[in-house]
Amino acid sequence: MDPTQITTKKNPRSGAMLVTSLGLGSAVVGFVAGIFGRMVGDQTLYEATATGVSASVGSFLLGLAVATFVRKGGEG
Repeated sequence: MDPTQITTKKNPRSGAMLVTSLGLGSAVVGFVAGIFGRMVGDQTLYEATATGVSASVGSFLLGLAVATFVRKGGEG
């Protein structure tokens, strides 16, 4: 390779690793929200499950939005 050519650096972070980390993190958030709803909120098991799943999906989507914003460098 000619030393005058500009080389572009590849991003070493994998998108799959990011999505996996977000998925695991949002699963923990959903699990904790479900337990909290069952114990503190006096919800039935069905209601607590719906609360946990909603919290998990919401935190996953919010995490993806933030990760996309950060990876693009903060550009709108």
